[in-house]
Amino acid sequence: MQKSLQILILAGGVGTRLWPMSRQKLPKQFQPLVGSQTLFQLAVARARKLTSPQNIFVATNAEFTKLVQKQAPTIPTKNIIAEPAFRDTATCLGFAAAILEARNPGAVFAVVYADNLIREEKEFIRKIRAAAEIAKLNKLAIVEVESSFPSTQYGWVEVARQLPSVQKQKVFAIKRFVEKPNLLNAKKFHVSPKFFWNTGLLVCRSDYLLEKFQTFLPDTFTRLQKMAAANFTPKVVVREYSACQKISIDFAILEKIPPAEIAILPAKLGWSDVGSWESLKNELSRKEENLVDGEFQAVDSTGNFVKTASPKFVALVGVKNLVVVETADAILICAKEKSGEVKKIVQALEKKGKLL
Repeated sequence: MQKSLQILILAGGVGTRLWPMSRQKLPKQFQPLVGSQTLFQLAVARARKLTSPQNIFVATNAEFTKLVQKQAPTIPTKNIIAEPAFRDTATCLGFAAAILEARNPGAVFAVVYADNLIREEKEFIRKIRAAAEIAKLNKLAIVEVESSFPSTQYGWVEVARQLPSVQKQKVFAIKRFVEKPNLLNAKKFHVSPKFFWNTGLLVCRSDYLLEKFQTFLPDTFTRLQKMAAANFTPKVVVREYSACQKISIDFAILEKIPPAEIAILPAKLGWSDVGSWESLKNELSRKEENLVDGEFQAVDSTGNFVKTASPKFVALVGVKNLVVVETADAILICAKEKSGEVKKIVQALEKKGKLL
């Protein structure tokens, strides 16, 4: 009997680069940033085109479980995987894989992200389905995207030879993962047909991923085994999960997997991680346009993004490429190209114990 594809939506991030709107109590994925639905709701809707609600799982921080239930009531409560602590993506994915393996041994699951914007949904569905066929062969399949600009904020992958197509979709062997490059290298990667942005859209079998944890992250694997042996009772999960190493899945596992076991599926997804105010602005309007909530007047001003919590009239005079975000208790003003560094404000506030 063929097992159904499972979808794991990661929805536990805080989105510090979209401060002051994205906060600990209401992160960006649970807000309607690009339409009437939240990014999380859009991710659930995409997942529904691949499988039934019974096969959709959401990994999120325990603080956000009520938000998940409210925004996605069709997903069974038992499918909400609550992380008791922030331990980065390796522990999160290992924990989720252990739960999925316990419920449906050896089944294929796709890792998608609640805060990703994907415009080309039909392309997304084709690629995930093809990747699932590859994953059945005990391999890791990754859907990557063509770059839109020479980004220094994303990781990249370089592909090697082309492999046989799967469901009419092109497949490549991987040559290497590349961490966030400097601008010079990013420009080289952007014009090369061999390089793609690393989206983190993974498809594999739960038992395959757990085997990699046993090999490359044995302490975490041992703790996952203890959780599973205790049937994931809350007391054991809190104790063992909190003691796991805080490290990303890329560093801990993916970059150590033999290249022969990895398949890359390039895609044109209209993808964005909506990771900064600049990327959000570029998704909502042309770069040279001013984008302002409500009424405004601009004089000799271009490329600005102003988002306010009040109905005040906004006037722009002689300013270019600024981001201004006003909430009830904070105001952010920054150069648009520096908006990726907003997280440093959050880090500084955390050190002072004044995180808003």
